[in-house]
Amino acid sequence: MMNTLKIIGMICVALVMVIISAGVISRLLGSPLLGVIELAEIIHFVVIIFSFGYTQSKKEHIAIGLLVDRYSPKVQLIFDNIAHVLTVFVCIVITYIFFLHSMEETKTTLLLDFPFMVLKIIVTIGFFVWGLVALSQISFKTPLSEKEVTPDV
Repeated sequence: MMNTLKIIGMICVALVMVIISAGVISRLLGSPLLGVIELAEIIHFVVIIFSFGYTQSKKEHIAIGLLVDRYSPKVQLIFDNIAHVLTVFVCIVITYIFFLHSMEETKTTLLLDFPFMVLKIIVTIGFFVWGLVALSQISFKTPLSEKEVTPDV
């Protein structure tokens, strides 16, 4: 699943590059394309929403371990699991709310008439994926203590 998110991100970034380049070139030729900025913003939106789950899968979200790092690995695992459960809970709530609101949405963007409903469905999918990734990272294993870990020779 994470490779799919990475590929979606790369395609979207390449698309933004092509769209903005086409907009600049068309402006230089005297006939600017309408909606280039709006389309680039929509694609950036997709990249940002799907980056949450990808970043969670790589365990690269910002975490401040100032207090937690002082405790044993077992206590650190408990704190990590609490954080993952809270992430899953928040993602479930956001997924549910955006799913309900997306079905009622009738507004569109100004220039391209792109429906906001599609954007809300993208938010729903993005937060659902993020919640699944966080759920998969909840660990029930007890970590090895520092004494049990054998150093590499």
